[in-house]
Amino acid sequence: MNDLDRRLFMKLAGAAGCALLARPDFAFAGEIDNISIAWMTDPVTWDPNQRQAPDPQSILKAVFDQPIDYTPELKLVPSVFTEWVLADDAMSLRVKLRDDVKFSDGTPLTAADFRYTFHERFVNGDKIDLIVGFGAVSDIEVISPTEAIMRFSKPFPTAPQWLGFSASYIISKAYAERVGAQGLQTSPMGSGPYKLVEYKRDSRIVLARRDDYWGERPSIKQLTFEIIPDPTARLAALESGTVDIAMELSVRDVKRLQKSENLNAIANPIARIIYVTVRADGTFADRNVRLAAHHAIDKKLLSKAFFGGDAVTIDVPTIPGMPSFPPDFHFAYDPEKAKALLAESGYGENRPLTLNFATTNGQFPGDYDISRAIVTMWEKVGIKTNLTVITEAQWYDLNAAGKLPDASLFVWENGTGDPELFAGNMFDEDLPFSTYRTKEITAMVKSLLKEPNYEKRIQGYEALNKFLVNEGAIIPLLQAIQTIGYTKNIKLTPSANGLIRPAGITSA
Repeated sequence: MNDLDRRLFMKLAGAAGCALLARPDFAFAGEIDNISIAWMTDPVTWDPNQRQAPDPQSILKAVFDQPIDYTPELKLVPSVFTEWVLADDAMSLRVKLRDDVKFSDGTPLTAADFRYTFHERFVNGDKIDLIVGFGAVSDIEVISPTEAIMRFSKPFPTAPQWLGFSASYIISKAYAERVGAQGLQTSPMGSGPYKLVEYKRDSRIVLARRDDYWGERPSIKQLTFEIIPDPTARLAALESGTVDIAMELSVRDVKRLQKSENLNAIANPIARIIYVTVRADGTFADRNVRLAAHHAIDKKLLSKAFFGGDAVTIDVPTIPGMPSFPPDFHFAYDPEKAKALLAESGYGENRPLTLNFATTNGQFPGDYDISRAIVTMWEKVGIKTNLTVITEAQWYDLNAAGKLPDASLFVWENGTGDPELFAGNMFDEDLPFSTYRTKEITAMVKSLLKEPNYEKRIQGYEALNKFLVNEGAIIPLLQAIQTIGYTKNIKLTPSANGLIRPAGITSA
């Protein structure tokens, strides 16, 4: 039993048989002494520019600031930037910064820190995912401590959207140069509303509120993340009173908690999709096979079985209401057509198709069960599947090495809603996220990445989305639902990008 399990066991054992009481952490006048959250995974690194994985973003955003922010409805709003103006040709972005932002060590945040983060780190050769979005930055001209111009080597029409996306946090140039790359990974120092005061890897994160924060001060004085990978254990921690909030519970448990006297829960549709990745080689090199695998999946049944019917089914790699979503496009569930397509390629009872399929287990609600259901659906049309369990980190490692299985169940977050960060990033073979890699699709994506005209760009992505599905390059399944259980002592406002924001947690 590891330290986390031991500590959690002792807390739960102490609470067993007791009624759930109001937690003593709530102070007067709307102040909350502590909020404890049962979280899924620990950040792989505290360098906020290093990884774009979705789960750590709520934690990192409490410690670091982004140039531009998003409202819970995914509207761009000022943050460290008070103004930004994109040139008509999308070759530059002029920005103005606040003059009262300070890092937690008391030093001011200036345009020099912005330049260091979004340009100098790339020049220095730092291995960070931030370059995925900002590789087009050729220079950042610092005009004054509060003014700068980003210049691009090619049109970059989505620069504002990227400046509020995952990993786009401003770090201190002086601090980074003092502690080096290793120090950034282990000892965070940002300008956000909280600072790290206690940390035990894969166990516990404690953040203390900065009373000198430049922006709106959250009501929570201390924010504690208990790292509990198992969803059943997260639920137990909530029900015992060990934590105030538990993330990514089963929909079944959410519906039960909604009837509870002391607890509440929500199922929050977010800008995240659940889908099956496929490769362009190996078993899925055959278009008939790719399309058959898609036709064989009953998405409505998946939604009903694992999300109580609340998860919206999708047929393209975006969600309803977002730019580039084609409302008139549909890909049918048709197992008989799936069998016919397999037969065209020579597969049948005497020659069954066998493929390898990977899934996470507990990364998001129902992931493993969804995968097992898909395996059953595939078996009904003549596809035999070897199902293996991997972690999210292993998915990235295997994909980078070209060793990802034929198919995998995966979840893709797009906190901006912009199609570039859906299909654009998912199918650019020069990025580490692409699984179906062809020159044809990459060329289609590249042309859209530099299109400065918004209407043309969105129309192009709508056409691309249809093409991808008709080619069998992706199997979209469902719009993801973020499930959150919490005590009725608090009021929680969710966001469409899936972030848990301290400012969105108040006393009930």
